[in-house]
Amino acid sequence: MCSPSTSNVRFITFVNTSYIEAENMEAIFNILLKIEVGVLVFSWIEFLYLFYLFVFIRAMHFNLTFLFMNYGGQYFCSMLSRCIIVYQQLGNDPNIIAISLPDDLHHLILIANYVRTIGLFIAMYILPIFMIERCLATFFVKNYEKSRKIWVSLMILSIFHPLVFASAIAYIQCWLPVVFHVISFFIVNIIGYIGIHICFSYNIKKHGKFYRTTCFTNVSYGLSERFQLAENIKMCKVLKKVQISIMFFNIGCCSILLMDHFKVEMMIVYWSYVSFNFFCLVYGITVPIILYSALPEWQKETRRLIFMCIRKSHVEEEPKSTFGETMIYNDHTIESNIYFTQFNKATF
Repeated sequence: MCSPSTSNVRFITFVNTSYIEAENMEAIFNILLKIEVGVLVFSWIEFLYLFYLFVFIRAMHFNLTFLFMNYGGQYFCSMLSRCIIVYQQLGNDPNIIAISLPDDLHHLILIANYVRTIGLFIAMYILPIFMIERCLATFFVKNYEKSRKIWVSLMILSIFHPLVFASAIAYIQCWLPVVFHVISFFIVNIIGYIGIHICFSYNIKKHGKFYRTTCFTNVSYGLSERFQLAENIKMCKVLKKVQISIMFFNIGCCSILLMDHFKVEMMIVYWSYVSFNFFCLVYGITVPIILYSALPEWQKETRRLIFMCIRKSHVEEEPKSTFGETMIYNDHTIESNIYFTQFNKATF
């Protein structure tokens, strides 16, 4: 339901501090806010390093990198907005901070609530854009890797953002019930996950044809196309790992939002909001870690920076295959077994 105290608008996890003070829960609430600030600081540091890796280390196609940077950008705006909201909720009186500009500060907090709600909606609906990008990479397999095809990411975002903004405004203005938004979150996340799985299976099937003698004469793809297929498979594996974590947190956050739909005690609703805020922080910290763990290029750069900081020479890794598998073995028996296993697959 829309709250009269918020001018007939509804923000995600809007907490009325006056009610907290009336219930004598201000001390506990402030402690939790201070803990949240500490986690936000860590999340900011993680975000800045992640942005560095996106810009300077090429670990995926430009379009996929651009989409992930858009994903990180909404989290940056959401964190910034949350910092403004927390600052106000910690009991800082706007009239003391800016005696001459109390209305401007009030509008700033209102804008922060708008930006955070829209940013969270982007995070809730994010999965399908990665699916669409990988599907287009599969469709343009013959030349996708040779050119950036910037229009792909721009087209996806030009469709995605207006739809998400409209949905977020509909939520804020109470045009649609909370249940509608939660159901749409679930459907969109499931479609995004299933789409990536289908794309992964299709690329596996296509890539497997190159190792069947019966298909060698029928396949017209060259080396670059085969590399793109292998790259599609690799990135689909990465996205599947990331998507599982995104789905888990999105479903958890959406389930908490359902508290607005049921008539329960206001304090229970506020405690669910506190849980939601910490859930979002864990979400924002965990997803980059999972993405980092799936990209060897980022791990290599991190090791290089660590070795540079401790003034120790960095030893390069042994070369690996497109899928990240070891190519050179110290044990020649293992290397021979792998060679003849692959040879048998190609000839029988």
